[in-house]
Amino acid sequence: LEATETNTHPADEDQSKLGRGVFITADWRRAWYTYQSPAEDPTLIDPWTGAAEYEITEDMIEGTVPDDLIGTMYRNGPGKFGVGEERVQHVLDSDGLVLSVDFGKPDAASNNKRAFTFRSRFVETEGFKAERDANAFVYRGTFGTAPRAFFDKTTGDGLNADPKEASLASRVAANALRTKIKNSANTQVIAFGGKVLALFEAGLPHELDPVTLETIGEYDMGGTLGESSRLPVRLSADIPKELQPDFIGGSAHTAHPNVCPNTGNLVGWSWSQVVDDKSLEVTFTEWDSHEFSSVASTTHRIAGCELAPHDMCLTENCIMLKVNSLTMDQSLFIAGIKGPAASLAMDGQAPVTVHVFPRPTAKNQFEPFSVEVPACFSIHFSHGYEDNETGHLVSFFSGWPPSDSKDFLGAWGGFAPQFEVISPTYIWRLEIDPKTKKCVDLDIAPGASNACAEHPLVHPAFSTSPAKYVYAVGSNNVGDSTAPCGYVKLRVEDGKKEKLPIGEYNTEIDSYWFGARYFAGEPLIVPKNRNSDATCPTEYDEREAYLLGMVQDCCVDRSFVAIFDLEQDLSEGPVAKLYLKSAVPHGLHGCFTSDDGSSSVFC
Repeated sequence: LEATETNTHPADEDQSKLGRGVFITADWRRAWYTYQSPAEDPTLIDPWTGAAEYEITEDMIEGTVPDDLIGTMYRNGPGKFGVGEERVQHVLDSDGLVLSVDFGKPDAASNNKRAFTFRSRFVETEGFKAERDANAFVYRGTFGTAPRAFFDKTTGDGLNADPKEASLASRVAANALRTKIKNSANTQVIAFGGKVLALFEAGLPHELDPVTLETIGEYDMGGTLGESSRLPVRLSADIPKELQPDFIGGSAHTAHPNVCPNTGNLVGWSWSQVVDDKSLEVTFTEWDSHEFSSVASTTHRIAGCELAPHDMCLTENCIMLKVNSLTMDQSLFIAGIKGPAASLAMDGQAPVTVHVFPRPTAKNQFEPFSVEVPACFSIHFSHGYEDNETGHLVSFFSGWPPSDSKDFLGAWGGFAPQFEVISPTYIWRLEIDPKTKKCVDLDIAPGASNACAEHPLVHPAFSTSPAKYVYAVGSNNVGDSTAPCGYVKLRVEDGKKEKLPIGEYNTEIDSYWFGARYFAGEPLIVPKNRNSDATCPTEYDEREAYLLGMVQDCCVDRSFVAIFDLEQDLSEGPVAKLYLKSAVPHGLHGCFTSDDGSSSVFC
């Protein structure tokens, strides 16, 4: 209470007392304010474009930035939370904000001084520009944001106020039979093949200028995707695309492609929904970084899949998609009553299905197969591999345990995610026997008991190998569902398998907690430049990297980039903090490129 009254950090915070899930709800709401200039510097950010550019000077840096951390960090996420005075109904319907921090090379001519440059810009999609010009919602959003009817004169209370839901009559009158969904381009940003792309899983990627971040336009992934004017829907897989109506027959691209550490290929997939049998048509493609050229591509059908999976798991020869137990009431969506995500019903107690496909470039092609897995809800994969001893497929992912919840991501709506109604997110280990096509094991990963954590990842060179360490943004080490305030390192291969009672602090986890009034974003693992030619993964190689994360300090209302040296324990804290001139909204995914943009590491 004293900290909030004096706008300070609690005086008694130290690592021995943190990591137990304490945070301030009012601060968490501020982490989801629209991107705007601070009161003391009202011209810092252009409200029309989100553009800002400035140098991060020495007085804005705590600690020492490692000399070999050279390149550009990009990050994407919800940034513009509405139009006019009306806020989006769900934070994930917000327009994308891409930012970059350039880590310049030491300049020998000026005593090895380095330049650090921050830039930002909204992704100016077709929908963004149309709504900006109209000063009102024009498109329907994935999670329920939509235009109001002409007779609905409701006005919002501002972009940083709770959204007002339209009446049923207004939703139906304005949105019935309007099935085109706005591409918010707010989920991921990657650098590959000399291009920087903002990704959104229900539409086409948008190409950005790698320096200014200005939007160049939609990108069809080297000619492998269809036109954005066509919905990613097909009436029937048996009807040729050219015979289907002009407004359907397109495809959307995942927001979660991977880069194979062995081939350097970008591996991604596009999808379209097949209406007549409620299936999903997926096309896996691998691209070479040279001129973003397609190397190989294969197309498959997933029966009974009513929602494209959010993430995929890549191994040396396989691609795994985990399909959660979801069903869609299309009538609610078509009638304009609900958005597509809100029209989904989740069965948190039902088994789920893992579909296993051969990679397009795999030497040994096989018939795709599916495996039934006990109930759980998967979100993001950290890595996967083919076990050399057993031949089993092993993967690690973040997800929710079985629950009675029927609401798909509903608790992530409103003004900000509400952790009192969100299941705790844990890191899971899944093992599948491809010979018997059975699930061998599904459980909380070793060393991860009571770690409430999300956005897991490993050293990029180990994404298809048995990595010893998984890193993630941490909420707490007591098994509760709370806001993310730090980072954790989990020993998922040799950690303890003992299950701790909920509420008991896991002292075996290496973690760092910033404090109750800080909020940490998804981490990035950036390999160090030295020893980059190593061909035999070792423990030392795996720790030879930096962890970068965007953190918001709610007391000063500014964000900073935290840098950890992974050859040290996380508990030792960051080696550097680069403070920005303003706060940036709590974001999603990003990447780091240390070359000419031909490739990057990302989460």
